Amino acid sequence: MHPRNPYRIPPDFKELALKFPEFRKHAKQKLSGKIEIDFKDAAAVRALSTVLLKRDFNLEVELPPDRLVPTLPLRLNYLLWVEDLLQSAKPATEQLVHGIDIGTGACCIYPILAARMKGWHFTATETDEVNFKCSVDTLERNCLQTHVTVVKVSAESMLHGNIDTTKQYDFTMCNPPFFDSDSFGPKSRSEKRPSPMCPKSGGSTSATEIAVKGGEVKFIETLIKECHELKPCVRLFTTMVGHKSSLVPIKAFLKEAGACSWNETEFCQGRTTRWGLAWTFCDNIVLANPPLSRRKNNVKGPPPLNYSISREQWSSKGEFSVACVLLKSVELLNSLKMEIRKVKEKKDRKAVEFIAKENTWSNQRRRQREEKRIANQGFEQPELKKAKIDAATLEQQNNHKFRLKGLLLVEETDADFISLQLQWIEGGLGRESMNQILQYMKNHLLEK
Repeated sequence: MHPRNPYRIPPDFKELALKFPEFRKHAKQKLSGKIEIDFKDAAAVRALSTVLLKRDFNLEVELPPDRLVPTLPLRLNYLLWVEDLLQSAKPATEQLVHGIDIGTGACCIYPILAARMKGWHFTATETDEVNFKCSVDTLERNCLQTHVTVVKVSAESMLHGNIDTTKQYDFTMCNPPFFDSDSFGPKSRSEKRPSPMCPKSGGSTSATEIAVKGGEVKFIETLIKECHELKPCVRLFTTMVGHKSSLVPIKAFLKEAGACSWNETEFCQGRTTRWGLAWTFCDNIVLANPPLSRRKNNVKGPPPLNYSISREQWSSKGEFSVACVLLKSVELLNSLKMEIRKVKEKKDRKAVEFIAKENTWSNQRRRQREEKRIANQGFEQPELKKAKIDAATLEQQNNHKFRLKGLLLVEETDADFISLQLQWIEGGLGRESMNQILQYMKNHLLEK
């Protein structure tokens, strides 16, 4: 799950049941006392999504019973990934962020979350009449008409003719139908037509929301062709992918269409895994995509944290090579008082294992400012403040017995990019600690 996703810590169902009567009627108490809901029950999943939107985002939403229910952890993973892409790409000429949501669904979920959390603006398209009316009602109910515009479109086109091409857009989003509609047809005259299989935690749905002729591969192929025609007015194009097997043919379409670069990621939330794919036709935007490291056993751990360095960024640091980037990275880890052990040694791929016996990376900026202030003023740190810091450090060492173990992998992804991957192994605060260490390395790795 994305490190900024608020649902990395699951919601307290007991608290929700006490606060929201509409959720309480779906909550069940186990013999152990734990409160849970049946995620196969569409009404229960719908109630969970609506109360979380109300409690955590101040959004009043009514979801129709016969349409796809948006699960928030997955939607937020997608949105936060798009935000990361925008931050890594070169900034747009304007500060205002304007996105396009292709097939916005029953409550305009991506636009209303982005508008409420980030203040982004959206143009949202929808072919289904029920979804369109519900989305318009949602915007009016939450006073978001100034940030989001919903456009009713035909199913023949995804982008072409549906957006104002005189405007500049930062990105597109799309949650395509994952399944092939032909697979839902009867095999013989004696067989009844089966109902479409909806996502495990997605609640009820209409057939057009989850199935299309040719499946998601054909759908996204058509989308890529339309994106190519609109490349002058859109910086980044993105889509969700429901099946990992679809990534290879889709990336082949991107290469054939002349995409300058693309990026893929994995959205992990509970038992459901989806994938994200982003691409651009702008030659001044680079979407580096470091390959994921594979674990030797079948235990699925948290995915590594990635950071890519371009040849241009490293130009003032000397030789652009895996060895030089690793050397600078190890110096930073040593400055954090970590033990370093070499693991792999190849020309284009090197890795080290590191062990921290104390947390030396939290509040680094505050510590550096304090040291600089003391040096400039020429007097020692006040005893009271120093005593508090020493006491806090001692308490951390005594109570937590801190120990963190991780892996740093430095790898050449192509001639102009080198990727860093930080993989948590054990101890510390888990992925949160790794995220803090990566942020520290980002702040100092390119210093002269």
